[in-house]
Amino acid sequence: MGLIDMFDVHCHIHETPATLGAIDHNKSIAYCVQGTRYTDWDCIAQLKEEYGDRIVPAFGVHPWFVEQVVSGEIPEAWRSKLKLLVRRHGGIVGECGLDKAARSPITGKPHPFEPQISLFKAQLAIAHELGVPVSVHCVRAFGALADVLREAEAAGTLPPHIMLHSYSGSPEMLQQLFLRGQLGTRVYVSYSSVVNGRNLPKTLQCIRATPQSRVLAESDLHDASMAALALGKAADMVSEAYGWPLDEAHRRLAENARAFFSSKS
Repeated sequence: MGLIDMFDVHCHIHETPATLGAIDHNKSIAYCVQGTRYTDWDCIAQLKEEYGDRIVPAFGVHPWFVEQVVSGEIPEAWRSKLKLLVRRHGGIVGECGLDKAARSPITGKPHPFEPQISLFKAQLAIAHELGVPVSVHCVRAFGALADVLREAEAAGTLPPHIMLHSYSGSPEMLQQLFLRGQLGTRVYVSYSSVVNGRNLPKTLQCIRATPQSRVLAESDLHDASMAALALGKAADMVSEAYGWPLDEAHRRLAENARAFFSSKS
C-alpha cells in the first residue's frame, strides 16, 4: 500500500457497480468495503481480487439482516464461509453490531434485539479467533454494546482492534464506556460526513474526545464516484476538531488506518 495516502475505512461501494470505475480515478485511496448480508460477500471478494491492495475486504452480517439468520435464509454455514473468506482474502470482520432504531421493511417492527446480540457475539468471537479487526455498527444501543465488549474483555476474547463506525453517541459516553481499560487500548473511532456531518458541533466534540492516534475517516457511501469527496469532508472535520493543517490530518488518518488494519493489539 505504498502509494496509498488515504483510507476510506468503511464503505459499501460494491452496492453500486456502475460507479466502480471511480476506483481507477482515485488511485491514492484504499477502500474497506463492508459486507452486510452473506449474499454480498462473494462480490467483495471479487473486488479484492480485481483491485488488490486498493480494497480491504470486510465480511459480516449487519443487524438489519438478523431475521434472515433466525429464519435460516442465511444458512448456518455462514460462520465457516466468513472465516474462509477472511483468511483467503486478508480481510476483517464487518459490518456487524447492534441497532435499536431501525425497523424491518417487511414487518415494520424493530429488528429483534436478543438475536442481534447473539449474532454480534458470534462475529466478535470470529474476529478474536482469527486475530483480525472488526467494524461495528451501533445505533441507540451503546450500553448493550459496551456490555458485550466488556464481557469479551473479561474473558480475554476481544479482537485486536474494534472500530466504532460513524460514531453517533456522545463524547461523554465514548470516554466512559469505550476508552477505558484494555478495551480502550483497542477501540478506534471513525467519522463520516454523511452521518456525523448532520450535527457538526457534537461531532467536533466527539472527535476531540477521541485519542488522536485512534481517529479514522470514512465515506459510508454506496457510490464510489462520491466517496472521495465524502472522505475529504470527513478529513476536514478531523482537521477542524484538532486544529491540524489538512495535509497533517490526511497523513495522521492514513497512519491510524494502517495501525487499525495491522491486527496488532
